[in-house]
Amino acid sequence: MSRPGPDEARGASPAALLAPERCVVPFTGRGRELAELRSWVRSREPVALRLLSGLGGVGKTRLALELGRRLRRTGWTVVHVPSGQEVATVERVADVRRVLLVVDDAGFRAGLPAMLDAIGATRWRGRLRVLLLARTGGQWWPRERWTSSLWAGGTPSVTQMALDPALEGSLDVAYDPALDLAVERPDGERAVIEAAASRFARALGRPVPRIRYDPAPDRRPRVLDLHAAALVAVLDGDLPDPAAALGVVLERERAGWTASAAAAGLLSERSPGPGPAGEDVTVADAVLTVATLLGDTSDDGLRAALRRAGAGAAPGREADVLAWVRAHLPAVPRLGELLVSRVLAASAGLAARCTSDLDADQAFAVLGFAAAMGLDRPTAERDVTGEVIEAVAAALPAGSAADLPGLLRVIRRLPRSSGPLVVPVLDRLTHRAAELSRTAGGVAQRAEALSDLGTTLVAEGDPDAAVVVLREAVGLWRELSRDDADRYRPPLCTALNNLGMGYWAVGRHGDALTVQEEVVALCRRFPPGDGPWADAEHARALQNAGVSYTELGRTGEIEAAQRASLDLYRRLAAGDPVQYEPRLAAVLGNFEALTESGRPEDALPANVEAVAIRRRLAADRPEHLAELAWSLGQLGTTLEALGRYEEAGVVLVEALEIQRRLAKENERGTRPDLAGALSALGALYSTVGRADESLRLEREALEIRRDLAREHPEKYLYYLAHSLSNLGVTLARRGRYDEAVLLEEEAVAVRRELARENARSLKYLAQSLSNLGVRYADLGRFEEALRPTQEAVDMLRRLVREEPEKYRAGLAEALANLGATLLDLGRADESLRPMREAVVMRRALALENPDKHRPDLALALSNLASALSAVGDNVTALGHAREAVEMRRRLAADLPERYRAELERSRGVLTRIDAAIRNPPPAR
Repeated sequence: MSRPGPDEARGASPAALLAPERCVVPFTGRGRELAELRSWVRSREPVALRLLSGLGGVGKTRLALELGRRLRRTGWTVVHVPSGQEVATVERVADVRRVLLVVDDAGFRAGLPAMLDAIGATRWRGRLRVLLLARTGGQWWPRERWTSSLWAGGTPSVTQMALDPALEGSLDVAYDPALDLAVERPDGERAVIEAAASRFARALGRPVPRIRYDPAPDRRPRVLDLHAAALVAVLDGDLPDPAAALGVVLERERAGWTASAAAAGLLSERSPGPGPAGEDVTVADAVLTVATLLGDTSDDGLRAALRRAGAGAAPGREADVLAWVRAHLPAVPRLGELLVSRVLAASAGLAARCTSDLDADQAFAVLGFAAAMGLDRPTAERDVTGEVIEAVAAALPAGSAADLPGLLRVIRRLPRSSGPLVVPVLDRLTHRAAELSRTAGGVAQRAEALSDLGTTLVAEGDPDAAVVVLREAVGLWRELSRDDADRYRPPLCTALNNLGMGYWAVGRHGDALTVQEEVVALCRRFPPGDGPWADAEHARALQNAGVSYTELGRTGEIEAAQRASLDLYRRLAAGDPVQYEPRLAAVLGNFEALTESGRPEDALPANVEAVAIRRRLAADRPEHLAELAWSLGQLGTTLEALGRYEEAGVVLVEALEIQRRLAKENERGTRPDLAGALSALGALYSTVGRADESLRLEREALEIRRDLAREHPEKYLYYLAHSLSNLGVTLARRGRYDEAVLLEEEAVAVRRELARENARSLKYLAQSLSNLGVRYADLGRFEEALRPTQEAVDMLRRLVREEPEKYRAGLAEALANLGATLLDLGRADESLRPMREAVVMRRALALENPDKHRPDLALALSNLASALSAVGDNVTALGHAREAVEMRRRLAADLPERYRAELERSRGVLTRIDAAIRNPPPAR
């Protein structure tokens, strides 16, 4: 929605006081950001651009207004660029020496590309600063870098920053427009509400309400929400929850529209009709909803809105009606989005009329509004964002070569995260744009369309076709880069990263790493002013290279790549959190590899931070719930590896609850993640002795993974083997050895096949071989147990030489099993060496992580005591047996179900040894 200028008619609506252009509330809490912007303005570059991002209502426009106010005092010309007048504005200020241009709602400004071209074509005599305001840079901002001639042959300075929802908590200089004075005012949510309430009360001629507000420590309300709460407090006397305050303001406004609209001459020519719940929508609601959604406040634009809403004016009253509409349009975008979401959710008929028969500019405006609405998700009976985008995007003209620029313009700006309804529409548009680009447009448009198509084909499950398309796109970008390397280096890096994903999807991990390393090298050659473009592709390449290193077994290089990627994503998220915080959380999740490498204590901080980010994202946007569940699973696995079983259980239960909820909405699409959550919690329950619960969860996970492996064996056999082995261990703990051995035999067969293709599976093959030896021993098949156990030890010794941290715990377990097997075979002398080695290794592990490794040490000590007793060294055995009993006594006190039986076994060993010492056999 286009933001009106400060001088446009607003009427006497209380909600109009929320408009940032009115500056009713003193400017406060953004001292650091204001200082940063003033420093940017004073920099020496002739032309500099900055993207200021932040969700709706955090104060972007107000900050820009305050910056402009202060700059005007020092001789700068400040222009808030009207929509549709972008190029004309540039031409008007071409001869001015110091100019700041502010472009609000930049992401869906149809005239922004032409404006940037005009800036590039102008010879600036002084300094030009362009401040672009948007909720996120999304996909559109990186693509402006090469589509605009502003970057042809040169690199203007480009930076970005973000506004956090929370204001500063320290004293700041605030500007009170009523007094034209700078005053010291403490920040903080309560202070903001009190200041706003005081100013609103003065403007409305009402008493200042008494504010009783206790901020919630886990929430960060935006400035607009705090102001709305203050306005409601002035109007009603009670302070609402800031999260609901805008909704209260809107409903107060709507309550008065019908009478004022009728007084202005607004007539209904047809009923908007009831919605699915039977709620009627008034003609005033309908008119303002359509006008807000289309965003055209010209006379012709408002007449078109009236027709779509099924409304008209009484004879001779058209001017009054148009004035009424302008005066009652929502004062701030988020209020408008809330209106549109509530009215369209209540009237399917009006939604259809708003999204049909749109020309290209109207369609672009509606899509822009819906995309912004999708980022903030205003509450309504149902989320209409995806429905609006689906209806408008599906109707876009795509039949001729002339439609290609419009298609690309939409594809660049629509986030796939807008909802499940949007993705298939975007995929269709992407396919169509690629078809048209074969015969229309220039080389750059064809390269862009093919790169987009390649990523779509990967997502659609056709990676072989994707690789062909992406290689062609890379070739086209290389061709363009030969003539203008600086301009076309960013899209070349994007296409190479996309090609790497294609290679990865077809299992060509070496080829994927080659292109990822090329991107890293290219990013080091970006000019200094290209940080926003270079950092994004550099971070993505490093993140993906870390995955490739994992697949190729180059484990020593993984951590450095992921940490470098993490540093870049932190910087990017500081400038555009909406775009990059999800990616930051994804990289933090990759540090799960440290847990697999035997360093769970190093993985824990990253796991905790990933959960915190994704919990915050999921609170506002449900599509992040799956990622939250994934991060919770990673955190639970790390806590379990640290022996913090109770905490791990809480986390893994939450992860499973989320996955079950998601499975009800999309059963087939969430099966892999549901199986993972079931398996993780089942394994934990098995470890802590809750075997019955574990069996139920692990059987369900195994059933899902068998189905998945039948459908896609190349992808899911790895996970099937995990479930087979885990369930086998749990069945053995319940004494069901015949069933357990069959499952472990199957796991060994699967993992042996996987290990032939990928060295990553050797660790798990060794684990299954060691388990299989134990399963044979459980059944008294000791001769059969020896071979897989010895193979596991030999395999793990080789692996430990390469990565001791990662494999020493596994080797200690295999050695303990080998010693126990030899003892079972009556070869007690031979069993002592592996048993002693296992005890030494487990002592070292228990010193580092007692909670995790003390149970294994107790087992190794008890077994060593038995072996020593068998060879007649009962005195030495006695010390080990006593230590094992004492250790297991403490364990059983904490987890009796898990360790009571083991404690009794150790007591039995101790009793036998003590008896042997007291009653030694007669000397021969």
